[in-house]
Amino acid sequence: MAMRGGRKNLKRATEEKHITLQDGQGIMQVVSLRGANIIEVMDASGNKLLALFPAKIQKSMWIKRGSFVVVDESGKEKALESGSKVACLVSQVLFSKQVRELEKSPEWCAIVSSFDFCIFIWFEFPC
Repeated sequence: MAMRGGRKNLKRATEEKHITLQDGQGIMQVVSLRGANIIEVMDASGNKLLALFPAKIQKSMWIKRGSFVVVDESGKEKALESGSKVACLVSQVLFSKQVRELEKSPEWCAIVSSFDFCIFIWFEFPC
């Protein structure tokens, strides 16, 4: 998502099927909602981090456990060194159409192969 600005650009980005990740961005899965605008996400290696869910995204899109988000983790090491618990910032929410499109790409296999699939079905079928 190269666009900056208001909600109009956010809604336009949700209509795009192809996602291009920029430097410092990664796809993470939402593990839990911590309240207000803090969520817990898990990266491909299984590390759990706290991420900030900005108000401009929060007011126009909803997320739930198991959703995939694009996270800007460029300042992750600096934030963790300084003692901050919030290590990254959500820049985009991936919707089902976008996830289906990503599933067809070879990059998706590398990302998803390391996720714990019990998170997807935890409430319906506990592992």
